[in-house]
Amino acid sequence: MPEELTLDIDATEPPESTVLVAFPGPGMAGIFANRYLIEQLGLEETGHIQAEGLPAITPYADGRPYHHTRLFSRNDFEYTLLTSELPVPVQFSEPFGRFVLSWIDDVAVDEVVLLTAIPSLESDDGLFYVASEDYHDHRLADTSIAALHGGFLTGVNASLIARAMDTSLRVGVLATAVDPRRPLDGEAALQLVDGLDGIYGFDVETDQLRTFADRSRQHYEQLAAQVEAQHRDQARRRATEDYGFM
Repeated sequence: MPEELTLDIDATEPPESTVLVAFPGPGMAGIFANRYLIEQLGLEETGHIQAEGLPAITPYADGRPYHHTRLFSRNDFEYTLLTSELPVPVQFSEPFGRFVLSWIDDVAVDEVVLLTAIPSLESDDGLFYVASEDYHDHRLADTSIAALHGGFLTGVNASLIARAMDTSLRVGVLATAVDPRRPLDGEAALQLVDGLDGIYGFDVETDQLRTFADRSRQHYEQLAAQVEAQHRDQARRRATEDYGFM
């Protein structure tokens, strides 16, 4: 039951007034974009969130485990990045979102940016947004980012954007297209990084991410072509092997 969910945050310092948030989603685009920014901007881990009552995961890299939900920043940087690799089931999204909102209130965060990707969008259309009016006026009025025309948000993103309708908290959801066949969509992550760079002026170098996006696209295209060729070959065999010759 959702009531069994408990969370605890352990941070060495409070977050900055603007927090960029990425949760698991299609193509892991938001998480990959945040990770790239963390690396390029030289951010350091400043805290993590522990969760009890959710299916346990412990990610690792190079043989070393790390917390699934972490905060990153640095002393001379005006933003905090929150990256979570913990899948939150729908029935737990409301209490999880309520905890994040309570923490945001406690530490006096003014603005939250949520990074996501949507399979139904066209890949050539760039970024889209769903945002509170004050976030739009503060960050998006002078950009070419288009509004998402209709639909609904779910999960923790929905809890956070709903909060913006009733309080002074500025919240913006930035969404890009994603190929649902790609477990890791580098092109979607690149769109998010480019969009954030235009909005916040991070001035990050994206050549490495662009190269990865090109290589990963080619890799998945080759895999798709191989699978299609195998299906055609199997279809031809089935059409001829049903008949025997003596």
